[in-house]
Amino acid sequence: MPAAPLPTIHEVARLAGVSVATVSKTLNRSGKVSELLQARVNAAARKLGYAPHASARSLRSGATRILGLLVADLANPYFLRLVESIERLSSAAGYSVILCNSAEDPEREERHLAMLLSQRADGVIIIPTRRGWSGRQAALADLPMPGILVDRRIEGLELDSVTTDNVALGRLAAEHLDDLGHRRIAVIMGSPEHQIARHRLDGLRSGLASRGTTLDERLIEKDNFSEAAGHAAAMRLLRHAQRPTAIFATNNHLSLGLLRAIAERGLSIPDDLSVIAVDEPPWAGLVRPGMTIVTQPSEAIAQTTISTLLSRVSEGRSGVEGEARSIQLQPALVVRGSTAAIRT
Repeated sequence: MPAAPLPTIHEVARLAGVSVATVSKTLNRSGKVSELLQARVNAAARKLGYAPHASARSLRSGATRILGLLVADLANPYFLRLVESIERLSSAAGYSVILCNSAEDPEREERHLAMLLSQRADGVIIIPTRRGWSGRQAALADLPMPGILVDRRIEGLELDSVTTDNVALGRLAAEHLDDLGHRRIAVIMGSPEHQIARHRLDGLRSGLASRGTTLDERLIEKDNFSEAAGHAAAMRLLRHAQRPTAIFATNNHLSLGLLRAIAERGLSIPDDLSVIAVDEPPWAGLVRPGMTIVTQPSEAIAQTTISTLLSRVSEGRSGVEGEARSIQLQPALVVRGSTAAIRT
């Protein structure tokens, strides 16, 4: 079956209701065009799958054997592990990967996506930024190639996704700490508006409730997104008149801030308090005592992501053209020395 002809700049201009010159200026960023016209041109180009670059237009045989990989934050060790696995598996399948770091900047994510569209990538893997950009949902719903969300979902968007069961992750932490006799448990987390942080808290709360323990809301430190914020939150918790006996840090950055605060306060882990974190940072097994973690299955997530995306590529359709596949994988508890039974 011959490949469908690629859309032309004239078709983009017709759909957007502008001149060819306006399309050229917008896509090549070579002249002044109003924001309203830019939005119309970009929307038309996305809808048609138009590629302005000459090298991409020449690929009339069909597949480029290129996958795009948009990563929210390469400073996150967990994302780095995912990237390494995704690139290795893609290469084994005969695909090259264009890696883009959005650094939690929605505008960068939008620019990177436009570039990947211009390169006519066969598929796009997206670890989305926490905050969206104007038109993101529509742009991803109208991708001209298959796309898949990894780690984070975008609520309301029907697109294939591979994530961790974060409610189960929080529940594993709760059950482990409850088994050790901890009842005064604190949490350092991001914003409850974000699905991952909210689900981890929900899992912790429900896991404790199933054991007859109520999570003290005063010991939940919310809206923390960096090591510095995690450090400040931990210092507040450690100054409580009735200090928590265990603290659950819900991501890598926050756990580093927590450890720094504990050291500055001159406290000992696990003698003075137990600590449990999420993911497997490079230092988790090297610090003394080693860090107890609830780990996400990064290798399985990468394998599932590539197999799902390439099956869509081979089908020649995206997840929004059929029923979107929402795949959740299970976390695992790795017990080390940072958690211990409470002293009575």
